[in-house]
Amino acid sequence: MLKLANSTAIVNGGNFKSTGSKSCFVLSASSLTINEGTTTKGEFESESASCINNRGFVEINGGTFTSGAESTIYNRGGLRMTSGTVANTKADGVVIDASGNYGDIKLIGGTIKGIKDGIYVRDLGSSEVTLQQVTFEGSQNDIHLGKGQQINIKKTFTGKAKILVDDAKAGRRITQENDDTRYQKDLNLVSNNEGYIVGYKREDGVEYRYLADANGNAVSTQDAKATANLGAGAQQLDTTDVVPENTTVTVTADIPTGAEFLEWSVVRADGEALDWTPAEDDPQTITFKMPGCNVTVAALYQNNTPDPVNPGGGDDPVTEFFEAAAVTGVAAWGLYETATGIYRVLNMRGIPMPSNRAGLATLIWEKAGQPEPQTLKTYSDVDESDIYLRKAASWMEEQGLMEARDDGSFKPYGYVTKLRTCFVWDMARDRGLVG
Repeated sequence: MLKLANSTAIVNGGNFKSTGSKSCFVLSASSLTINEGTTTKGEFESESASCINNRGFVEINGGTFTSGAESTIYNRGGLRMTSGTVANTKADGVVIDASGNYGDIKLIGGTIKGIKDGIYVRDLGSSEVTLQQVTFEGSQNDIHLGKGQQINIKKTFTGKAKILVDDAKAGRRITQENDDTRYQKDLNLVSNNEGYIVGYKREDGVEYRYLADANGNAVSTQDAKATANLGAGAQQLDTTDVVPENTTVTVTADIPTGAEFLEWSVVRADGEALDWTPAEDDPQTITFKMPGCNVTVAALYQNNTPDPVNPGGGDDPVTEFFEAAAVTGVAAWGLYETATGIYRVLNMRGIPMPSNRAGLATLIWEKAGQPEPQTLKTYSDVDESDIYLRKAASWMEEQGLMEARDDGSFKPYGYVTKLRTCFVWDMARDRGLVG
C-alpha cells in the first residue's frame, strides 16, 4: 500500500495487490500520477477495499485498477483520467464513487467497467464531473446521479450512456453547461428510470438533456419549435407537455442562420402516417392535429451548400438513407446527394427536377400521358387560358399527389425541393401512373 499525506508521487507501471481492508493507494492532501510503465502497463488490485482512496488529486494515464469492494475509486478529491481501465467486480458495487465539494472530475478517456454503477455522482457541491470520451462496459447504470446532481457531457463523447437518477421526475435536468450548441441532441443517452426517456431541449441559446415522460401525447422537436394552446393560450411545447388528442400543433423550423431549409420529417410513435399542412406562404411552418401518441418532428437543412439534393421514399434502398438522415435531423447534404442520386438513377433516369409546384405538376402529368382530369378546375392564381397547367394541377389533385388549397389557389411558383419531387414521383410510380 502506498499512503501519501501532504506529498506528491508518480507511479510508472508495476504490479500492486492489497489484501483485506487495505487499498493500493491512500491519499490525503496529496497528488498522485499513475502512468504506464516501460515494461508493464500497471496492474493494481484491492480485494476488499477501494483500490484508490482519494482525498487529494489523482491523475490516471494508464493501467488497470480492480476492486471487489463497494467502490474501486473512492473519490473525495480531484480526479483526471485520460486512459486505462477501472473495474469493479462487486454485484452492487460502484466503479467510481464521487462525492464532496473537493475538486472536479474529468473523464477524458479510458474504460469504466462494472456490474451495478459505473460512476455514482452525489453531493458534489460546486464541484463538477465532466465526461469527454470514455467507454462504459458492463454496468447496469453507466452514470448514477444522486439527488440534484448533474453532469457535463462534451461533444467528444460518442459512446452510449445509461443514466439512472435518484430523484426522477419530468423535467429533471441531467446535463449541465456545454461548450458548444447543437450537439447534445446527438448524444446517445438512455434513461434507466422506468417511465422516462432522456429528452432534449434548447432555449436561450443553451441546450441540455433532461428526463421526459416516456408515455402520453408529447411532441419532440429537432431544430424546430412546437407551440399549441393547452388552455392558457399558445405556448412552446417540450416533451414534458401532454398535448390532448386533436389539438392543433404548430411547428416552425429553428435552423442556424444562413442554413437552407430542405424538408420536414414528421413521425408518429405508432408508425402510422401523420397528415400535416405547410403554411400557405412559409414552408418552414407546418400544422397538424395531435394524434393519440407521441410525435417527433425534425427540420432538415443544409449549411451553405449549393443545390441540395435529397433522397426519396418508397421501397427502394434509398429509403434507408433518408430514414437515417431524418432521425438525426442533420443536414448531411453529401449523404442526401448520394441517396437521391441513387434514387434518380434507379427510378428517374433522364427526368429533370422541377423547382416549383407548376413544374412538378406538369412533369408527373406529362409522364402519365396527359390524362384528362374529371373536373377542370379554375385557380385564383393561374391564368384561366392556361389550360395545360390547369389540367395538370386538377389531375394531380384528383390523384392525391398534390393537396388542394381551401383558398382556391394553386401557388404555381411555390418552391419544391428535390426531396418532395422524389416523394411524389415514388407515389405516382407505386400507383402505376408513371413508368
